[in-house]
Amino acid sequence: MNIWVIILGAIQGITEFLPISSTAHLILIPYLAKIPDFGLTFNIGLHLGTLLSVLIYFLKDWIDLLIGLFKGGENRRLLGLIILASIPAGVFGILLDPFVEKISEPQTYPFAIWIILLGVISFGFVFLILEKTSKKNLEIKDLNAKSAISIGLWQVLSLFPGVSRSGSTISGGMFVGLKREDATKFSFLLSLPVIGGAVLLKFLQLFQGEGSGDISLIFYGTIISFIVGIISIHILLSYVRRAPLNIFAYYRFILALAVLLAYFYLRTLAIIVFSIAIIYLIVGMVRKNEKAIS
Repeated sequence: MNIWVIILGAIQGITEFLPISSTAHLILIPYLAKIPDFGLTFNIGLHLGTLLSVLIYFLKDWIDLLIGLFKGGENRRLLGLIILASIPAGVFGILLDPFVEKISEPQTYPFAIWIILLGVISFGFVFLILEKTSKKNLEIKDLNAKSAISIGLWQVLSLFPGVSRSGSTISGGMFVGLKREDATKFSFLLSLPVIGGAVLLKFLQLFQGEGSGDISLIFYGTIISFIVGIISIHILLSYVRRAPLNIFAYYRFILALAVLLAYFYLRTLAIIVFSIAIIYLIVGMVRKNEKAIS
C-alpha cells in the first residue's frame, strides 16, 4: 500500500472531526510531505470513509431517529432539528460554491491564504471566548427550532476555509447554551447530511468526467479514513467530557504560524513549528485526560 494513502486517509479521518481545520492541514501537510495528488475519485473515497465513520459510530442513534420518524416523539423532533440545522449550510453552500472554491486554493489564488489563516486564528479566539462566556447547561433534548437554526447558521461559517465544520457547529452549540459534550455530539449528528452532500457533489463531478483513479488506492483510503474517523470521534467525545476547547485554540495559533511559514516557502521552519503543534496537542490532550481520571 502507498504510504501517502495512509497519510491522507489519516489526515481526513482526524481533521474532519477534530475542530482544527481540515483545509489548513490539507494545504500544509501535502506541501511539507510532498504528497502527490491522487485525484477526485480518491478524494471521494476519503470523504466516504468519514461518512461511514459518523454513520457507524452513531448507528444506534440513527436507527432510533429513523424509527422516530414513524413513531413520533423525541426522536422525530431531533431528526427534524438536524434537518432544520442543515438547511442554511446547504443553501449557502450552493450559492457560494464558486467563491468558496477560489478561497480554498492558495496555490491558484494567493489571496486565499489570508482568508484561511483568518479562519484558523479567529475560531481559536471563538473557542476561548465561548469557554468563558457560554452557559453550557443545556442538553440536546433542550434544543428547539430557533437553537437549531442558530447552530445551522454557525455551520455556514465553515464554508470559509480554516474555520472547520466541527469547530463551527460545536461553537454554535455552545453559543446556544449546550453542554460541551452535547454540542459535540449534535455537531457529529449534523455532519452526516453535510458530508453526504459533499460526497454526492463529488460523485456528480466524477460522472461529468472530472476524475479517475486506482480502485485499490481508493479502497484503502476509504478504509483508513473510516477507521481513523471512528477513533477521532471517540477521542473528541471523551475529551470534551473532561476538558475545555482551549487546547484546540492554542493549537490553531501554532498551526497558523506553520501555514504562514510554508506559504513563504520556509519549509524547514514550517516542519519544526508544525511538529511542535502536534506534540503540544497530543501531550496536552493526554495530560488533561489523565488529570480528569485521577
